[in-house]
Amino acid sequence: MDLALAFHHTVRDDQDQLALTVARLRETTRGGDFAYYVDIAHFMADLPLPHAFDAQWIGGEQSVRERWRGLVTARRDHLRATR
Repeated sequence: MDLALAFHHTVRDDQDQLALTVARLRETTRGGDFAYYVDIAHFMADLPLPHAFDAQWIGGEQSVRERWRGLVTARRDHLRATR
């Protein structure tokens, strides 16, 4: 659920709520399970990764980053068009 919230806060450009959500994600994935969710949240928000990059992404980090960021920008564009 926190990953979906990170998407929502990123689309709304709510940096404070995004920071809280990412911190919660970091805490809940500290054991290693789903730790890549923290990376995805950073990709969506176009933020640098706060740690050494551990995950190996198919197609490379930059490609994955661009795809996640593209979802955010597409959603923002859609919301602007419907207002």
